[in-house]
Amino acid sequence: MILKDYVHRPDADARSEETCAEAATRLRNAFKANEDVVLLNDVRLPFDEERTVNVDHIVLHSYGMTLISSRAIYGKIEVNYRGEWSRNIKGREIAMQNPIELYKHVSKNLRQNLTANIDQLLTRAKGAVARTFENMPIDVVFIQALKSTIIGTGINQSNIIFVEALTQNINRTFSSYKKREFQMYGGLDTFKISHSDMYAIANFLMGNEINRSDYPDAVEHTNGAIVAPAVEGRQGIVRAHSTLPVKIIKGRDIKPSKLPQELSESSEAKYRVKG
Repeated sequence: MILKDYVHRPDADARSEETCAEAATRLRNAFKANEDVVLLNDVRLPFDEERTVNVDHIVLHSYGMTLISSRAIYGKIEVNYRGEWSRNIKGREIAMQNPIELYKHVSKNLRQNLTANIDQLLTRAKGAVARTFENMPIDVVFIQALKSTIIGTGINQSNIIFVEALTQNINRTFSSYKKREFQMYGGLDTFKISHSDMYAIANFLMGNEINRSDYPDAVEHTNGAIVAPAVEGRQGIVRAHSTLPVKIIKGRDIKPSKLPQELSESSEAKYRVKG
C-alpha cells in the first residue's frame, strides 16, 4: 500500500534522481497491492533539533521498517581508512557526508521520537509482550547507481546494493522476521504490530493527524474470538497446576507382563528341543 508517492525533483542531480525514480518504481510495482506493507517516498525525518534529513523511501511492515537511500551513492566514490567519503567530480575530490553514519544517527533519533509518542502509536493488538520500540528492527539500505564505483578499505558494503536487488532484499528481510516469529519461543521476542499501528506510524512520520477510525481495525480476530488488550502489570512466570491427583508408581509394584496362554503354548511348541 502506497501512502506517499514519489514526486520528481527537477532541482536534484540528474544521476541521483534517475536512481531514485527507478527505486520508487520498483517498490511501487512490488508493494502497491500488498496490505502488509506501507510505502512512503520522500519523507523528512529530524536529524537534530534544527535540521532534518530527506529519506528517499520508507518501507513499513508488521515487523519493523526499512529506510532506503537512493540518491547518495553515484559517480566515483572513495572511502579512506577513517571512513571519510569523497566523490570525484571532473577530476576533483569533493568531500561528502558519510551516508551510513548519517542514517545511523537518523535511525537513533527516529527510535527515540517513536518512543516519546508510544501512547498514540502502539496498541496491545496481536498480544504484544513488550509495548516498546526498543526492539523494533530499523534496517537501512543504500542504492548504488549503475556505472558508479566505490573504492577504499574503510567501508562495509553489506547494506549497499544495486537497484535490481532492492525488492528481493526487502522480501528476504521480511521473510526472515516472519520465520523467526514462529521459531523463537512462539514469537514472544519478535517485534510485531497491527495494521492499525502501521498506518498510525506512517501518518506520524509524514506529520499527519492520527485517526485510527480510518485505519484497518486494530482489534485482531482469531477463530471468531476477540483478543482483549493485555493488562498492565508486572512481568512474571505463569505456572500451570493440574487438578488431578498425582499417582506415584514405585519400582516394586512393576511386574513383568505375562503372555496370553495360547501364545505361550505356541511359542513353547515352536522352540521345544526334540530329544
